[in-house]
Amino acid sequence: MPSDNYLYDDAEEEAELEFLRESLEQMDNLADKTTQLLKVFDIRLKNLGRIIAPIYKSTQKLTRLYDNVETTIGSLDDIMLFFNVSKDESDTIRAGPDESELLPYLDSINRLKDASDALKQMDLDSASQSRQEIRELLHIGLGNLSQLFSQWLKQYSGGVDPAAYTDAAEIPTFPMDSVKLLGMLATYLNLVNDEVSYDLKLTKTYASIRSRHLQKSLAQFGDMCNGYIRANSLDGPMPGQRGYSDASRYNPAEVRFCTVRNEHWYETGMSPFAQYTVNLVKLFQAERDLVRQIMPIVISEETFLATADRPLEAFVSAGESMVSFFLVSPLYEVLHALDVYGYMLENEAILESLLSLQQNQNNGVAKLLSRLQLHISKSFTVLIQLLHNPFKEGTMPKQNGGVHELTFNTLTFLLYLIGYKDLLTNIFLPLGDGHWNQGLPQDSSAVAHYASDPNDGLSIFQHYLRDVVDALSHMIDQGGKQMKRPALQFV
Repeated sequence: MPSDNYLYDDAEEEAELEFLRESLEQMDNLADKTTQLLKVFDIRLKNLGRIIAPIYKSTQKLTRLYDNVETTIGSLDDIMLFFNVSKDESDTIRAGPDESELLPYLDSINRLKDASDALKQMDLDSASQSRQEIRELLHIGLGNLSQLFSQWLKQYSGGVDPAAYTDAAEIPTFPMDSVKLLGMLATYLNLVNDEVSYDLKLTKTYASIRSRHLQKSLAQFGDMCNGYIRANSLDGPMPGQRGYSDASRYNPAEVRFCTVRNEHWYETGMSPFAQYTVNLVKLFQAERDLVRQIMPIVISEETFLATADRPLEAFVSAGESMVSFFLVSPLYEVLHALDVYGYMLENEAILESLLSLQQNQNNGVAKLLSRLQLHISKSFTVLIQLLHNPFKEGTMPKQNGGVHELTFNTLTFLLYLIGYKDLLTNIFLPLGDGHWNQGLPQDSSAVAHYASDPNDGLSIFQHYLRDVVDALSHMIDQGGKQMKRPALQFV
């Protein structure tokens, strides 16, 4: 029995082995077929890739085209908005800005400006027509903003009394909120004005309004100057007026100085034109600071010069009237002229700095100073010559005695003149020692020939005082000999 079992096991194992061999062969055949199938699939995939590649590229192009179409549609929408913007913004622009809420109006103008820039790139008749409509609305809108700018400026431009304030910084101009609003509006108008080529004349608008403000503020001083001239003018025409002649038989100013005792001597600082000068400078300084706060920096200096032009012209005109008055006034008005000259010298540098960008603006002031200095310089010679020849017709002293009016006026004049010593030393130095004696006899006993230091203005001024006193003494001596009563010859 055991041998039978062994035989049975071997047969079974052989059957299993045979089954395994047959299975392996089947698997080999299946693997071969699979390999062949994969090769075929690989070849087909490669062929499919070659077929799909052009389609993929076309798909990319289609995607780009689609994106371009989307962008184009968006641009067309924007362009349509540009064509319709004049209709959309017309009511807002024509209604004008709301003073309390300005930004919406500025946004409307910005949309019009953007549409105009976009349509400018299109060569279409319809685009040209739309641009014309937009341009008209822009002009209306900017004009409305310009009117609002003028309206805000006028609110605080009714004139002010500068004499009530000691310093330019104290002079009231605009509340800070108004300054900020005006500055914002001026900056915007100047910027848009350049971009749309619309001549707003922003500088002219500001200068016109504020120039009238300055003129109104300074008018009182011009009136004071004219009033002083009328109240103190002598009878007869003034230089430049019809009927005036240098060859007149009598000089009213000389007659007045020689025969009428002056009881109202000029006091320092009382000149209406000196006050005019000080207050003009204060107002100009305050206005220059205001301009710099409101106007864009690129046009601020130009705006200030335009604003100051007419007030300065009125100031110079009043100064010329004062100088013409001095030319035909008695010698004691030289004290007035000296005071005006001193005030103008003190403020000349400030005016030059304020008006530095336009030198001819300051020419009128320089000419005034030159005319004043020339008149003052000639007055010293006039006094000396008058003292050397006081007995001509019309200026004869009283024949019945008494203190001679010319003597009183001359001595009082010298007393006041010494008060301007510092100013006079600067005037005398360039004129030179003894210039007032030109034309007089060199052997005259009333002439002192030298200053202690001919290179020092004070010494020259002291020399002048000595010569005046000597001439006055000589005149009294000669005048006493002409008295009707012998006892008066020794006055």
